[in-house]
Amino acid sequence: MNEEDDDCMIGEEEDTEVVATSEKSQVPTEVDKSKKRKPKKGVFNREWLKIIEYQHFLKEYKSDPSQATCVACNQQFSVHYRGKADIDNHMKTQKHQNSMKSFEINRQLITQTMKPTREKDEVSAAEGVLVYHGVKHAHSYLAQQCLTKVCKMIFPTSLVANNLSCARTKSRSIAVNVLAPYFTYALLDDLKKSFYYCLMYDASNKGNMKVFPFCVQFLSSTGVKKVDLIDDADETAIKVSSNAHKLIMDNGLDINGLTALSADNTNVNVGENHSIYSLFRDELPNLMKGNTNLMS
Repeated sequence: MNEEDDDCMIGEEEDTEVVATSEKSQVPTEVDKSKKRKPKKGVFNREWLKIIEYQHFLKEYKSDPSQATCVACNQQFSVHYRGKADIDNHMKTQKHQNSMKSFEINRQLITQTMKPTREKDEVSAAEGVLVYHGVKHAHSYLAQQCLTKVCKMIFPTSLVANNLSCARTKSRSIAVNVLAPYFTYALLDDLKKSFYYCLMYDASNKGNMKVFPFCVQFLSSTGVKKVDLIDDADETAIKVSSNAHKLIMDNGLDINGLTALSADNTNVNVGENHSIYSLFRDELPNLMKGNTNLMS
């Protein structure tokens, strides 16, 4: 055998090894692709929410992806083993069928009774005006309840008057949760447009409480307005000054815009050595002092 034959045999062996190596390298690649193509089992599929039969009661249970929530039955059930088939099995249970009957009835009642109407908006507006009128003239909530009954008697043919339900509890809720936040924000927005302001406060006993109404006066058509009413038994200069500072900071006001300090009925007003005014003057040297009758 000559040298050329030996070279041919060696070349064929090398080709055989290369082919075998490439075939081996392709095997794990195909296995990896097959693994990636396998869908996840035992996890809630959001596509189920688009199925008409499931839309009324089926919800995703975010705390555990292997479970689903039935709104009608108010419970969770597993979809870990059979997926969509578990939902079908749940639908066939007697408990679910009974729950769906009452669920459909309740849903129809809610949609029929909760429709917004112009009449309800007018009633709400009337109740807000009556409560505002009562607060404006310092009427009690008991008087507010009596006024509602009087309106129904005076205007028997009015649908708005007959639907008024503004007694003591609701009147207080409207005043505290609707009117007070609105006018407070409106006042603060107007106050921020005028940099300089005067802070006035009072100290009065209301029953067993010591209350401090804080008012501000600034260049605006609104004039003197109350910002807050604080209940605090401590009437010392340090405590009242601390409450005033907290009120200014909590409402986003600039302390450098305070030009004057006035008070009424307090025993720590404007003393020379230790008072509310002296504590503020340490921070604002140009602060003016004055007296006012806030409660008049």
